[in-house]
Amino acid sequence: MHTIYKITLFLSFLMITALAFAGSEAEYKKISKAWSLHADGSQEYRFGMELTLFTHTAMNSTYGESFILYNPKYQKLKIHASYTKQVDGTLVETPENAFVEVLPRWAANAPAYNHLKEMVVVHTGLELGATIYLDYSIITQPGYYPALDIQERLQETSPVKEYTVSVSVPENTPLNRNLYASSVKATESRSNGTKKVQWTLRNIPASSRESFLPQNGEGIPCLLATTYNSQEEALSVLQKRLIQGLKLEAKGNAEYITENATTETEKAAIIQNHIVNNMSTTAIPLEQTGYATRCCDDVLRSAYGTLAEKTQLLAVMLQAVGIPCEIIAIYPANLKQEACGLKAIKGLALKATIEGKEHYLSAASLAPSTIPQRGSLDRLYTLSGEAFEVTTQPIVIKEKKAITLKADQAKNGYIVYTLPPHATGIDTWSINRLNSKRNNLFELPSLIDEEIIYTLHIEEGMKLQTPVESFTINKPFGSYSQTIQQEGNTIEVKRKIELKQLQYTPTAYKELRTLLIEWSQTNNILLQL
Repeated sequence: MHTIYKITLFLSFLMITALAFAGSEAEYKKISKAWSLHADGSQEYRFGMELTLFTHTAMNSTYGESFILYNPKYQKLKIHASYTKQVDGTLVETPENAFVEVLPRWAANAPAYNHLKEMVVVHTGLELGATIYLDYSIITQPGYYPALDIQERLQETSPVKEYTVSVSVPENTPLNRNLYASSVKATESRSNGTKKVQWTLRNIPASSRESFLPQNGEGIPCLLATTYNSQEEALSVLQKRLIQGLKLEAKGNAEYITENATTETEKAAIIQNHIVNNMSTTAIPLEQTGYATRCCDDVLRSAYGTLAEKTQLLAVMLQAVGIPCEIIAIYPANLKQEACGLKAIKGLALKATIEGKEHYLSAASLAPSTIPQRGSLDRLYTLSGEAFEVTTQPIVIKEKKAITLKADQAKNGYIVYTLPPHATGIDTWSINRLNSKRNNLFELPSLIDEEIIYTLHIEEGMKLQTPVESFTINKPFGSYSQTIQQEGNTIEVKRKIELKQLQYTPTAYKELRTLLIEWSQTNNILLQL
C-alpha cells in the first residue's frame, strides 16, 4: 500500500508539472476582495486568496511573498489565516518570523511618511503543486478616508478561476458603482441595516504580456465604486485638503528665485526647474496618505514631496509671480464619471497661462506633457469639478541631418551606411520587435508626424549602389513615404511617417504592423556606396 501511495503521488506530481509547462506558472483557485463601510465611518478591506504553484519560478520568485501596505497610525492589519497546503495534504502554518514589517520603498527618503508600513508575508512550505492560503483585513479608523472609494482591476498575473468582489455600506448610504469589461451582473442583499453588492467572475485569464497595451486598461475587468455623491464632491474634498496650511515661504521663495527674470516664460521655467530638479518626488499614492498633504512651506523646506504636494507647491509659486494656473485631475476617459472618486485619478498636473498661451506643467518632470498627446483617451477636470477637453495633438518632428562620407571609410571596396534615428522619434518605441499576432487592443504612445531629411555629401568618384527610388504607403490611419535622390556628390534621403490614430483592434493591428515594420525595415535605412 505504501508503494502504491508513492506511485500515485509521483504520477500526480508529473501531471501537475505537465500542466505547468503547458500553461501558466500558477493559478488562483479563488480570490475574494470585500470593502465595508460601517455606520461609524470606519472601513474594512478584506482580502483572501488560494493560489496553486506550478513552476519553480512561481515558487521561488513570483509568488514567494505577499506585500500588504497600511498606515499603522490609522489602520490595523489583522491576519486571519496564512498557511500552505502541500500536495500530500500537509498544512504548513506561516511562522511568526515569516511576517516581516518593513518600510515601503517609496517612503525611504521621506521622513514625514516613515510611519507607513509594508507587511511582507514570506510563504513557507512551498513545493510544486502546493497551494498558498492567505486571508487578512485592513481596518481603517473613521475619518482617515473621506469616503469609501474603490478602483480595482480584477486581473492578475496568473489565471483566476473564481474572483469575488463585494461592497457593503449602511442601508441608506448612496453607492455609485460600475463593473467594466464584464457581463457579470451584481447581486444585492440587505441585512441588519447593511446593503451588500457582490459580483462573482469566473475563469479570468492572466494579464497580457503584450507590448503597447492600453494605458487605461480597456478590456480588463475593473470595479469602480464610491460613496461620494458625485465626482465634483470628491474633487472638492481634495481641493480643500490642498489649500490648507502655510504658503508664505513658498511665495517668498518664488519671488526671490525669479527676481532677475523678465518674462513669464523665464519665471515659469525657473520655478518648475527648481521643483523638479531640486526637490525629490516621493511616489506615495494619494490613497496611502489618506488623501492628506503637507502644507507648501513644509514641502519646500524639506525638499521632497508627493506628486500632489509638489503640484500644489508649483501652483502657489507660479501664482506668487503673477502666472495664472490651476491644478487639474486626470481620469481615464473609459470610466463612468458618476462612479469616479479620488481613487480613479491617474495623475495631477497644472494648467497655466503663460504669455497668453495655455501650457500643461508637471511637478515631477520637465519633459513635455503627454496630456495633449493622449487627448480624448483621458478626461480632465479642475478641482472645482469642471470638465474640459483637449484636442489630440501629434508629436511633430521635422529635422534635417547633414552627413559626410569619405572614400577611406570603405571596407572591401564598399561603404554600408545606416541612417541614424531621431533621438525622440518613432524609432525609440521598439517597433521593430512587434509580434505578428495580437490578442488585445494596441495603443501607440502618441500620434506622430515625423519627417527627417538626410543630406549625404560624398567624395568625387563615389557612387551610390542603392537604387534611387520613391514609394508611398497609404493607410486609413496614416502613411509612410521615402525618396532617395542623387545630384552630383549629394544624396538626399527623405523619410516621412504619419500616424493619426492612437488605438487599434487586433484586426486593425495587422495593417498597422505592416506599416511600422516597413518603416524600420533594414533595407530602407541602409545605403550602399
